[in-house]
Amino acid sequence: MTEPPSDNVCFSMTAAEQAFMTGNFEDALKHFFVCIIMLPEARRTTYEDQFAAALHGWIALNPDNASRALALYPQIRHLFPTSIRTKMALVRAVQGTETQKWLLHCLPICKDAEELATRWQDRVALRIARVNLVSHSFPQWHMRMMNCQTRNDAFNRAITLHIKNRNTVVFDIGSGCGLLSVLAAKQTNAVVALEHNTVLAKLSKEILKRNGVEQRVQVHNIHSTQFRTTQKADVIVSETLDCSAFGERIIETFLDAHERFAHADTVFIPSKVSVYIRLFSCREIFDTHAQDYGGVRYRSEFVKTGDADPDQPYWCCKKAEFKQIEYLTAPEPIITCDLTSVDDLKRCMLLSEALKITADTSGVAHGFAIFFTADLTGEIVLNSSATRAWDIGIVPFKEPCVVTAGDELDVSYKLVNSRLDLYNDFYPEELTNASEFERLGIRYEVASLDQLAKKELAYATDISGQIAVQCVLDTVTRKKPPRSVFCSFSTHEGTLDQETFFRLEEMVGYKDFIKSVHPSRVRIIGKIFYSDIIHFDSRPNPNAHCGVDLTPLRSFNLRECRDIRLHEREDIEWVSAEFELYDFPFTAEGFREDLYTTITHDVKVPTSRSAADGIFYEFEILGTRNTKLRPAAAFLFPERINLDGEVTLTFDMHIGEMLISLKETSSII
Repeated sequence: MTEPPSDNVCFSMTAAEQAFMTGNFEDALKHFFVCIIMLPEARRTTYEDQFAAALHGWIALNPDNASRALALYPQIRHLFPTSIRTKMALVRAVQGTETQKWLLHCLPICKDAEELATRWQDRVALRIARVNLVSHSFPQWHMRMMNCQTRNDAFNRAITLHIKNRNTVVFDIGSGCGLLSVLAAKQTNAVVALEHNTVLAKLSKEILKRNGVEQRVQVHNIHSTQFRTTQKADVIVSETLDCSAFGERIIETFLDAHERFAHADTVFIPSKVSVYIRLFSCREIFDTHAQDYGGVRYRSEFVKTGDADPDQPYWCCKKAEFKQIEYLTAPEPIITCDLTSVDDLKRCMLLSEALKITADTSGVAHGFAIFFTADLTGEIVLNSSATRAWDIGIVPFKEPCVVTAGDELDVSYKLVNSRLDLYNDFYPEELTNASEFERLGIRYEVASLDQLAKKELAYATDISGQIAVQCVLDTVTRKKPPRSVFCSFSTHEGTLDQETFFRLEEMVGYKDFIKSVHPSRVRIIGKIFYSDIIHFDSRPNPNAHCGVDLTPLRSFNLRECRDIRLHEREDIEWVSAEFELYDFPFTAEGFREDLYTTITHDVKVPTSRSAADGIFYEFEILGTRNTKLRPAAAFLFPERINLDGEVTLTFDMHIGEMLISLKETSSII
């Protein structure tokens, strides 16, 4: 789009509008750029809506255009210096690409728009956008990794052991925010840091400079397999291990590193990884992945129910949220991969085996738990189940199985291209031969069914994915046009379901025959809390960083936690009583009148202690709550705050996105 125009091109607003109407957004933008700048500033806003829509469409059709659009921002700002519509369109379009690498570039644009915004609706949208830009810049588990002192100390000792002098060449693959690179650079002048995530790579440069080692580390924003160099490493360190060891493709990463970065004496950290499994009993985990309704048991995407593998090979969960888990077998090693051996790495690219495990304890088995050990040096060994950095991998069974102490149980697995699938081969015959069950998303809010009389069910349509609703509607002959819409306003993670708002706008907005929305009332209930575990999972803990200053990471403190099971969390202390954040009386007419597009209001909350970390919230549907498993979510304050008897919160919602934040600045601990 930035190529110089040829001599025979005639630019005009008519051509711009014609290109826009035919979906040729690139040509439309070329004409808009040339023609709008010639207009008096007061007249330019006449065309801003079309320009903003063309910009959004251009990026939506080809996400690679996001970088080109951001490069054009100075010209865009010059076209519309005092307006925010185009700025907001650009930010939303880049966010919509789900490409993390460009998100940080949107923050200055968001700031420009906030300074210009005069409408309260725009200020709400921009507050939410700014928090989303920071929150989605890199995976949220990165903060928990950085705050695991056991993990950091182990890698620090391993690196120190193998750096012989200031000329030792260290490659840090998947370097993240640069913690291990700084630790290495304190002992050598030759560190190469490779990080694919653009935000983390940029952040690591700030951290290296803050720690005074920026001259000793070369940071490359690239995946290691795409990095080209003739340099050889004396030490290659890579902490690219997921909860079941291989999910982040450490096998492929180390194979490539052996072939291109290593010499005969290169040291690999870690040098060996072993995966272990244990049979466990925990009804609550089983219930998380199975739901009975109408005589049918429905299962989640993590459960193998037929010949095909499940959509996801294992589920990751925090140990603190399932304290009732009981292990029925000792840890059983199933795979050991020597990361220093090319032959063994190739072997583990395609691996399958059958084995037997012995039950130590009688009980009802609900699945396999997976963890790993990483031998960093031959002497320093990390156990993922004994750290806070990694979750447990869970393979839930399709049905509970009774086992007796001493039973030898048949198990098998396959590891193919870093995907680990684990199989229960000891199901009783009646379960082994059972037909595959339908897989549906697990939802629990069913109270809205009671709102419709039986005769109205034929005119109902469902966009909720709720099992109970689908089963009931399947019992009637459907008629058109639909008069009622069933929906679910919360996700299985306990958050507001933005997709529901999009679909309702599409279905209800311009169709007068839709008369009602169910559930017709949803309340969002909040409660302020304090938790050391959430605090240290969400914000940098300097005591865990081996003397490395990670202060720049604080700009990315987590602002939201999801899928929290409150009844298992003894670490959570309540700082307030329950309070109402918002009460939605949903009607079809309300959607047609855009009553739910943008909402904001303040809530004053009395508090009972001197410090707090954030606000839990959950949904009450027609007066009922999810009492079975009660997944909730939380918005976190940027930092832990001091309280003085009362705090004022702001509830914001814009097009199905929600934010709860501090209204007034409170002192930070």
